[in-house]
Amino acid sequence: MMVRGVRQRPVTAAVAVVAALAAFTAFLAAAPAEAASDLTPPAAFDIVPDVGDYQTGYSVASPYNNIYVSWQATTDETSAVTYEMTVDGLVVRTVTDAAYATITKRIDVPEGRHVVGVAALDAAGNRQEASHDLDVLVDKTSPTFTSFPLLLLTRGQATESGYPMRFTWSGTDVGSGLASVRIGPNEQCCYTTGPRRTHYDFTVEPQSSVAWRIWLYDGVGRTTRTVRDGYVATVPWSDVTYRSRWRKQSDSAALDGSEWQTRRSGAKASATVEGRSVAWVATTGPTRGRADVVVNGRVVDTVNLYSAKRHAGRVVWAQKLRLGRSSTVAIVSRASDRRPVVGVDALLVQR
Repeated sequence: MMVRGVRQRPVTAAVAVVAALAAFTAFLAAAPAEAASDLTPPAAFDIVPDVGDYQTGYSVASPYNNIYVSWQATTDETSAVTYEMTVDGLVVRTVTDAAYATITKRIDVPEGRHVVGVAALDAAGNRQEASHDLDVLVDKTSPTFTSFPLLLLTRGQATESGYPMRFTWSGTDVGSGLASVRIGPNEQCCYTTGPRRTHYDFTVEPQSSVAWRIWLYDGVGRTTRTVRDGYVATVPWSDVTYRSRWRKQSDSAALDGSEWQTRRSGAKASATVEGRSVAWVATTGPTRGRADVVVNGRVVDTVNLYSAKRHAGRVVWAQKLRLGRSSTVAIVSRASDRRPVVGVDALLVQR
């Protein structure tokens, strides 16, 4: 009986595949083990608050484009750290020379409001943002006066050492806003008030030619100032005309130690003056009556000198004058029999 042999199929391809897999496995076993991928960002860190003249917390205002930003240095487990400084999300500076615990670098920020950020990056590109951003306002515009500042005589107590004055003004600032107002002959003297005020009362020394100024300060320290003269003097008695029964009465409380008085309705005291403003100083009290104030022939006010108690040396009326023009100012009694006395202690002129 004949048995036929079975012919087997070639196995060359399968052997080749097996051999390749074996070789790759051997390669992996022989190769050094690679470190696992770095997925850990640098340690948390933050911008340092309250650095610089106009920085408060994480907000900073500046009169210049160059801003100094400080932050805490951080570390990474596997590599050195670099830092990216951003303005409104755009990288403006990369920092690699971070050799100190606190890093301070300068960047330029455009005028207006912006957000400055700092991020730490390791060699694998992992990113750690600072815990806070920095809100930055760059204000390069000085404040402006929105009305012409005026220093004028005003009502109040007049003494031999000082006459009452009022500075009036209004101002604005389009960047950081008005922060304060100073009034005085220089920045060190004498009065400071808030940004919402539009007038301020104080006294000036008689016949002192000190130049009083107003300084407007905005939120980044920019200033605008004006100059006004504070020279104020009394009109000499010889320059005042008294008609219809005026008498000079001694009064130690009056500015010049005496006051001109009348008890007749219609009596007039007048003078021609030139300056920025004029004021009438008189005594008020229980026997004092009314009087019209006439400027250049027109009644501009009626003043009641009555008060329950006597008060000497009061500026009872004041008004701005036209610069460069002379004006005639008259006090005309309109007193009654019940309260007959009208007096003129002094006429003050601001020149």
